Amino acid sequence: MKLKIKTDRRAVVFLRKALINCLRGMKRKAHGAQEPRHIQKYVEVTSTAQRSDSPAQAINQRFHRFVLTLTVLICACASVCAAQNTIPTLNSRRLLNDLQVTVAQTRQFGDSITIGLVIRYGAAYDPDDKGGLTGLVTRMLMKATADRTERDIRAEFENLGALIDIRYSWDGIRILLQVPSVGFERALMLLYQIVGEARFEEADFDAVKQLILDELQRPPDPRRRIHDQFEAVLFQETTYGRPIEGTYESVSAITIGDVRYFYRRFFSPNQAALEIVGNIDPAATHSRVARIWGLWVRNDEIPFTFTRPRNPAGREIYVENDRESPAAQFIIGGLFPRYEEPDYINALLAARIMEDRINKLLPTSLMTVASEGRRLASPFYIQGQAAAEQALDQIRDVSTVVEGMKLSPVTDEELAAARQNLTDEFNRELETAEGLCNILLDAELFRLGSNYISFFLDRVRRGDAEAVRKAAVAWFFPDGEIFLIRGPLPLLKTGLDSLGTIQLLAPQIILTDR
Repeated sequence: MKLKIKTDRRAVVFLRKALINCLRGMKRKAHGAQEPRHIQKYVEVTSTAQRSDSPAQAINQRFHRFVLTLTVLICACASVCAAQNTIPTLNSRRLLNDLQVTVAQTRQFGDSITIGLVIRYGAAYDPDDKGGLTGLVTRMLMKATADRTERDIRAEFENLGALIDIRYSWDGIRILLQVPSVGFERALMLLYQIVGEARFEEADFDAVKQLILDELQRPPDPRRRIHDQFEAVLFQETTYGRPIEGTYESVSAITIGDVRYFYRRFFSPNQAALEIVGNIDPAATHSRVARIWGLWVRNDEIPFTFTRPRNPAGREIYVENDRESPAAQFIIGGLFPRYEEPDYINALLAARIMEDRINKLLPTSLMTVASEGRRLASPFYIQGQAAAEQALDQIRDVSTVVEGMKLSPVTDEELAAARQNLTDEFNRELETAEGLCNILLDAELFRLGSNYISFFLDRVRRGDAEAVRKAAVAWFFPDGEIFLIRGPLPLLKTGLDSLGTIQLLAPQIILTDR
């Protein structure tokens, strides 16, 4: 007996692209690409009914999941191709306390509702001598409310079968809560109590602070370490020039009074947005939200008046001598446009094209091309690792590709591939409630407009080759770049002299505030 699977050319094309993207993601993970530094995930609470696998099990199952993905794609690709993503209708209202509330009514995510909250004050607002304050505050949000203890809060999540994820960045604090629809109103109330009625007790503060101090004393991952050093150099004399999680000295200086003041000053509905995704009635949902979240008292807005980072002026080469290492880590980087910049999407397309060119030139190398979106210009970098005697050749090859992006035309094939890659990545986010909610939170955090989903996809489709090349000229190290290299200096020094003047970098650069 033979099993026949009816498909068509679109299904084959879809499967091929899906496999390529899956392999691309596995390659990035194998190369040590990590979650962007500006996103700090610190707490995740799940019910045992939802999730029983341990982190170790998740790692062990990585390749099993890949095989499962192939099986599912082969069996279902035809139906997936036929069902195109539909952009949900957004129903938005603003409460009397100025909290923006948006409901995205969707039917494809089953019997689950995702609630997202973003507050537009993040680690950029930490005092200069008390870096890490935002992180400490967010880690205490689940400890107590006006009438609940930490045990009560966690028991309620368990009873609801809910999951909560709290993160912070330079620009804001973000909370995602997923819950079965039957527990939606209780979860909505619980989230309000966690955010609007938080309590910060001395004993909880001491425990969380000590936990953070212990973490800061652990040696960082080498790739993370050189990335932190790069940002310290790139953003010197700005608020971004210090570690987002703080230093041992800055966290030690934080008091319980600082935590309470930050909470009272920055947790405010007029600088927050609530996004709700699920198969729910918008009118009834808005009524429930107003009854619960309308109690949140607003504060005066705090202006965003931070010093803008500047692109490097000329080539800056920083080297940290690591005599014991046979390999060299390196980063070449500069600034990337803000989300709202006209060049942002064209710069994204250019970065994807440049990444493909680097991978074709150096197919076996450990390379990562990455950028971040922020309210101000963010880091853009190419990070690699190689045997010490090969590192300088790879750095020169990467520099050649960067210059080629500015001088040589972008081919139709390169542009089409980059467009497809960005579109597929964006659509994959739209295929999950969590992904859709995060996109809506991004739109609110960076004030990108209610039509951001359609706008992004349309701009990607309309990007042309010359505009992409011009974005590379404008943003790929236009006035200079930062080279940061860590490895055995005796093996590196001769070649480094040919790149320019070397500045020796002290390891303490990531251990103290600038």
